[in-house]
Amino acid sequence: MNTAPSSTIARGHSLPDEVAKRIRTSIESGSIEPGKRLPTQQELAEAYGVSRPVIREAVSILKSDGLVISQQGRGHFVNPQGASVFRLEPSFEDKEDLADLFQFLMAVEVAATEQAATHRSPSDLDAIRQHLDGLETAIRENRNGVDEDMKFHRAILQATHNAYFISFGEFLESRVRNLIRTARENTARSQDMVKRVQHEHEAIFKAIAAQDAEGARAAAAHHLDNAAQRLRIYLTPAD
Repeated sequence: MNTAPSSTIARGHSLPDEVAKRIRTSIESGSIEPGKRLPTQQELAEAYGVSRPVIREAVSILKSDGLVISQQGRGHFVNPQGASVFRLEPSFEDKEDLADLFQFLMAVEVAATEQAATHRSPSDLDAIRQHLDGLETAIRENRNGVDEDMKFHRAILQATHNAYFISFGEFLESRVRNLIRTARENTARSQDMVKRVQHEHEAIFKAIAAQDAEGARAAAAHHLDNAAQRLRIYLTPAD
């Protein structure tokens, strides 16, 4: 019978997600081999120090990924073919992981912004301008502008008229929403920082408006590079 790792999990905001992540790591490391049956819910609950409902939800997450399959009357098994879903789970505590994430985001967002500059329509530009103005209003009203920020970048993705950029952008947004929110909320604490971020947004908009693909690419890269640096500052404990 397979056995699960015995490291219990500290209570957090999303136990099922954390348990699913731990089980996924066990599968990827070979501790639980492809095609093998998962330990029982009771065994997993004891191994991770959580309740059986948490285990059920964690297994449900793994099933939705296609990493775990169920066999009637026999239990849950590791899918021999592996997961069918791409996952993105950035760790705020791991600086190397954050650096890798921003390199990945750079590849997607910069290319999308460049394409938006060459493919945008007048209505696309109006939408981007509207959300840029929304950001300006949020700044004046001393709000963090998280929703406006996300709408601004979403409008840029829409302007690519590329279904893959749009759908993958939505996936990225849902997975890094907390990161975006953290960065924006911390930025909002400093008016000087808020103005600098807004200037970066304005530079992106101007390049897209001018249909300057190279300029849009450079502006997006500058914005993401600065965003990464800002997040590193926010997440570095004070001495």
